[in-house]
Formats: sequence, C-alpha cells, structure tokens
Amino acid sequence: MKALVIKIAAIGDFLMATPALRALKQAPAVSSLALLAGVSIADVVRSNPHLDKIFFLDDAKIFKGGFWAKLSEVLKISWRLRRERFDIGFNFHRDWRFNIILFLSGCRRRIGFAQGRGKFLLSEAVPVEGVRHTIFRYCDLVRRLGVFCMDFGMEFPLAPGAVEAAAEKFFPPAKGGAPVVLVPGGAVNVKQEMISRRWAEANFASLAGMLLQAGHRVVLLGNGGDGAIADAIKALQPDVIDLTGKTSLAEAAALMKGARLVICNDSGLMHLAAAVHIPIIAIFGPTPVEELKPLTENSVIVWKGQDLECAPCYRDGVFPDCGHRACLQRISPQEIFELAKRFL
Repeated sequence: MKALVIKIAAIGDFLMATPALRALKQAPAVSSLALLAGVSIADVVRSNPHLDKIFFLDDAKIFKGGFWAKLSEVLKISWRLRRERFDIGFNFHRDWRFNIILFLSGCRRRIGFAQGRGKFLLSEAVPVEGVRHTIFRYCDLVRRLGVFCMDFGMEFPLAPGAVEAAAEKFFPPAKGGAPVVLVPGGAVNVKQEMISRRWAEANFASLAGMLLQAGHRVVLLGNGGDGAIADAIKALQPDVIDLTGKTSLAEAAALMKGARLVICNDSGLMHLAAAVHIPIIAIFGPTPVEELKPLTENSVIVWKGQDLECAPCYRDGVFPDCGHRACLQRISPQEIFELAKRFL
C-alpha cells in the first residue's frame, strides 16, 4: 500500500508528526510512504529517515498568494501526486482545504480531521474533541489504518560527530564547557507571525545576565528574522554568544544537543530541542500547553494563565487581540533562573 501524508508548514508541527510517520513506515501494510510538504520546512523534512519520497510545494503561495497563484500551485502538485497512484492519503492539517489536494491526487482512501466543513472530500474523518496533545491527534489519524504509535518521541537525527563539529565551528576553544542556550524569538512560520507567544526580550536579557554572573556561557539561537531581538539582548549583555541566523537547522540542533539546558519560547526550536532530547525550560503564553508542550522527561513547562479567563486564547491558528499578555508578563527572569539552577 502506497501512503501519502500532507503536512505543509511549521517546523514544530512537522516534528510532532514524526511519531505517526514512523509508525506508518513500520506498518507491514505500508509499502512506501511519501510526504507533501512546503519548501519552508525542507530542512527539517529532509532529515526524516522514514520517508521514501518527498514532494514540495510553494507554501508561501498557498498561504499568502492570490486565488490564481493558489489554484495553480494546487493543480500542479495534485497532477504530480496523481501519477504516483497512492492508495491512501492523510491530511495532517485541520484545514479542510488540504482535503482538496488529497481528492485531486486520486487517493482512494482519504483520512483527515473532522474540522471546518466536517467530512468534506474525506472518506473518513476523525473528530477533534477535547484537549489532546497534537502528537496523539496525528497518531489518531494513522490508527484508522490499524497502525498504532508505540513511541511518541519526536525525531531529528543528527549525523555522527555533528555535536562536536558544531561546537568546534562556533565556539572559541578558550571558552570550554557546555553552554546554556536561549531561544528568545521564534513563533513564526510561512503562514503567520505569532509574536504574542514570545516572552519579552528584556526578560531574556535579564536572565542572560544572571546566567553569565553565575559563570555559565550563554548562547542565543534563532533564525535571521530574530536578529533584532538578539541585538537588543546583546546590547545589554555583551558577553552572550549570538549565533542568531548564523547556523543551519541541523547545526542549531547539534548546538542544542551539546548544551546543558535550552530555555525557549513555545516555538519550532523548542520542539527541535525536544527531538534531540536535551533539558528544556519552555515558556508558554497564549497557546494551549497540553496540546503543544514537549513530552520529554527532562522538560519543565512554565505557564501562568491558569486563573485567567482568556487563557489559553489560541485556537486553530487564530490569536485574539491582546493588549496585556498577562500570561507571559507574570513570569519573571528570577523565577526562570531559579528553575535553571536545578539543571545547572
């Protein structure tokens, strides 16, 4: 049986899908497994060892293009997929519009979430009910094929020697010792920028100062879009090592794997840190913790929205306007530093 999975965007979302992909590939009934992804997550997708074929579309056109650009991209990729003659297809998005690609690609059996327009163009729809971790929801989809996820750990394989090579490339030899990695940005993907998920840069700067004062080496990681945040932190704490926008995704994963601790916002790099099994302090704000938190044993989640009527406010990709972000402002640098000391 030839299987196709659609998972277009967001590094963290793809990593949370890796347990289900692994279970599918290991299923005796599945002879080959293909993925349709967006070019924006190519670096994380290509690392996955369970995919026999990967097809890419221009997800910037899908999410931000005009009607004709979207239509052209959908028809082009659907024609390519149709030639593969897939037996079964899974839409790992709750967005019913991706069911159209499954339908046009010719998958005889089409499984997805009962969301938006219900069973629209699906042969089987899995209800989205209650609070459930996203990893488990993806596994719910593949269970319709009789496939069970026996391991819920996310995957991002590192090449042999990658940790040592990254340390040698980015760290001066005189500054030995495993660092503490801070990820002050993130929460951005090709679909949207979700800055309300970020703990204030001033808080990260204060935390960095406490860690430096305690004798720890501090490294900033993020993509090129996080440069302004990193500059503001480095202006206040010149001794931090700023590698924002200077690493590949694999190098960032290797640097985190070699760290003593990663302190981060709810972001793609948070999931990447969990995928390489490194201790994490994850700072959550408007997003639902129980659906997105790292499941690794050495993860600590900090969320202060328990008694706020508005929290969590994130629902299916939509954030309401918020002028206070109390769920994040309640978290102090001193509190995070005290937690960090348990690891350090």
